[in-house]
Amino acid sequence: MIKDSPIVEDTRRVRRMISEKFDHDIGRYIAYLQSEAAARQAKKAAQASNTNENRTADLENQEQPHKEISVN
Repeated sequence: MIKDSPIVEDTRRVRRMISEKFDHDIGRYIAYLQSEAAARQAKKAAQASNTNENRTADLENQEQPHKEISVN
């Protein structure tokens, strides 16, 4: 019999840890992954919104005429 490589052993160890964390319930694990994905997507959307707001503000500032400052 061929001995498993360290990579295979490590993969199985991590798989067991994840399975134990979710009480061996694949449905709970899938729900967790989906909620994490939704949270990441919401974070990206918020960041994109902030970026767009900053760009809009920058454009508005560029369009305003600059006042000349006179020094007396």
